[in-house]
Amino acid sequence: MQIPSTVLVALQFIFIFLLAMPLNAFFPKTLSSSLALALLLGGILLALWAAIYLRVKNFSVMPEPVSHGTLICTGPYALIRHPMYSAVLMCAIGALLAHGQWHRVVYVVILAAVLYMKIQREEAMLGQVYADYASYQKRTSAIIPYIY
Repeated sequence: MQIPSTVLVALQFIFIFLLAMPLNAFFPKTLSSSLALALLLGGILLALWAAIYLRVKNFSVMPEPVSHGTLICTGPYALIRHPMYSAVLMCAIGALLAHGQWHRVVYVVILAAVLYMKIQREEAMLGQVYADYASYQKRTSAIIPYIY
């Protein structure tokens, strides 16, 4: 049984919310909270950079490709295929460090699993929509440049 895309997106946003609250934990007090803030800001900047290259006509929170979209292979997409998911994970790890509550590791793991399922679904569909997607996959990493 395949989980519906709407459920994956809802789970993604639920765990982002659970990781982020309360926001005051991101104000640097220690080395780990400074690193947390750096990851949060880095994730936000990566998401903005990706959004600039995606433009409105290609953006969707759903894993299904938008109709009349184009395959973007420039900007952050030249390094990784899913910079938005990378940004979410950077912010999630930052939130984990900021809050210092290690039970939140479970939230990060669940969020990563949800994003992994979205990536699998999205890549299968992108391969059907764009003839050159397979070659794009071979030359770029999924979410961590040069690693995965």
